[in-house]
Amino acid sequence: MMEAIILAGGMGTRLREVVADVPKPMAIVGGKPFLWHILGWLAKSGCSRIIISSGYKSETISGYIGNSFRDIPVEYVVEEQPLGTGGAVKFSLGRTVAEEVLIVNGDTWFPVDLGEFMSFHRNAKSPFTIALKRMKDFSRYGSVDCSGNRIVRFNEKKFCSDGFINGGIYLMNRHFLDQFSLPDVFSLEKDILEKAAGEGILRCLEFSEPFIDIGIPDDYRKAQTMFRKKALFIDRDGVINVDKVHVYRKEDFEFNEGIFDLCRKYIEEGFLIIVITNQAGIAKGLYSEKDFDILTRWMLEQFSGKGIEISGVYHCPHHPDVTGRCQCRKPEPGMILRAARDFDLDISECQLIGDKETDLEAGRRAGIPEGNLKLYRTWHT
Repeated sequence: MMEAIILAGGMGTRLREVVADVPKPMAIVGGKPFLWHILGWLAKSGCSRIIISSGYKSETISGYIGNSFRDIPVEYVVEEQPLGTGGAVKFSLGRTVAEEVLIVNGDTWFPVDLGEFMSFHRNAKSPFTIALKRMKDFSRYGSVDCSGNRIVRFNEKKFCSDGFINGGIYLMNRHFLDQFSLPDVFSLEKDILEKAAGEGILRCLEFSEPFIDIGIPDDYRKAQTMFRKKALFIDRDGVINVDKVHVYRKEDFEFNEGIFDLCRKYIEEGFLIIVITNQAGIAKGLYSEKDFDILTRWMLEQFSGKGIEISGVYHCPHHPDVTGRCQCRKPEPGMILRAARDFDLDISECQLIGDKETDLEAGRRAGIPEGNLKLYRTWHT
């Protein structure tokens, strides 16, 4: 069982010039609250229970996240007054039951391998383990001196050409704090870790994963590039539903087996789901735009009922024999390029699933890498 405490009480005062008046972990990064990305990493890493320690505008967090995230229970502890990082951890420990507790800063992205982290912590019989990040030419953070995998000293902030920083990810035995006489309000870093350094009880492990702290505007802007938007472009007829040719009534619409699980998997990996579909039946007069819209609304309702959000549906109503050539009918890339503009997508990170070569060609012309193009009937079987 892996339990995590997320410290999410920051006010984000220094971010006021670039974000709305929300708790710092709720600042929008890559189209989602920063906290959402942290929760996604924890879920992917096998975390089984999450406690969010919040304070300032705590209802903003609980209202957005709710009581679960991808079926993982989420609980909240709310500070009536700021408790500091240590006080928040002490307060939150009352909600935990596991012997080891993961502690994560809610304004820091450092998606370390938690399996490796936990294995090291247990094998070393460490009461408290810190994830470190090696950095070059930095002055914003204090450096950390180590001897092997033991913490020797935490240094004050000053320029450092090459060194380790505290990555803000900790594994702590749940009774670690019991040995200290502690007030309700205290700093985990200043009042506990800095004093315990050099005594041989703090262990550390270096990780190479990308690190960013969104606490100041410049780094908040950098974080936007770290979480570039990506989408799965998916054809309708033949991928979402059985292709019965010119389907425009819900009575004829039969979902392909596994399509909901497929979309859910991609969403959990951070993809938007965008439908791109040729609808030549409109040009041929077989059905109308209104018919298409009615069916589309019904289709989206079915996805929504399964907890799946379709971010957009783009269709081409043309046929070259009736309306002449256009830039949106696949294999032309018009629908993909329009969606990329609308959602500010990084096209190199996008993927496409279609059931015809013309679908894949549209992806190629839009700039989706060849390895990200999948033919449904080949890939699905």
